[in-house]
Amino acid sequence: MTGPAGGFETEIAGRAGVTMLRVVGELDIATGPRMSQALSGACSAGGDRLIVDVSGLSFMDASGLRLLVSVHHRCVEEGRGLVVRGASGIVRRVFEIAGLASLLEGPGGRARRAPSGASRREVERARASARLSVADLYVDYFALGGTAELAEVVSYLRGDPSPLDLHQHDLIIHAVNEHLSDLGQGLLAYAGDGR
Repeated sequence: MTGPAGGFETEIAGRAGVTMLRVVGELDIATGPRMSQALSGACSAGGDRLIVDVSGLSFMDASGLRLLVSVHHRCVEEGRGLVVRGASGIVRRVFEIAGLASLLEGPGGRARRAPSGASRREVERARASARLSVADLYVDYFALGGTAELAEVVSYLRGDPSPLDLHQHDLIIHAVNEHLSDLGQGLLAYAGDGR
């Protein structure tokens, strides 16, 4: 573990393609620079997946969330998985309020992964049923906070390997569901609903 700053500590460990960053203390604007360094070191360690264990955090504010979202985007760009493990109390609530609970480890200790091709096919069928063009879907998805490029969304809808995580997948589903609802059709389940 590193660091005395206000009891904030980090530790990086890796094995079998997985890098784990364990964080203890309070993650806020004062400890953010140290967390940023630790995240950079964890990303540089390589591996197919990064796990950030926040079970030792007693507090996290929006600046800490911003750092984790930034590293999430970096992992997506690098084709790596990211999961935040052990969030509870105020730390979990910060993710939930921000609509980013999809970054958290799922129930029963299972990390949620990107949706399967079958889920994407269902989304594509529902998009076509709602008579929603890909361009209109992308505009709606982007307005909801989507961050993927149009080409990534098209690739995702085709069922190609995709860097979209569960949060981005759920934003696409939400955009389709808005149109399905307007047409009185059944809605798609969100990936976070345990699909």
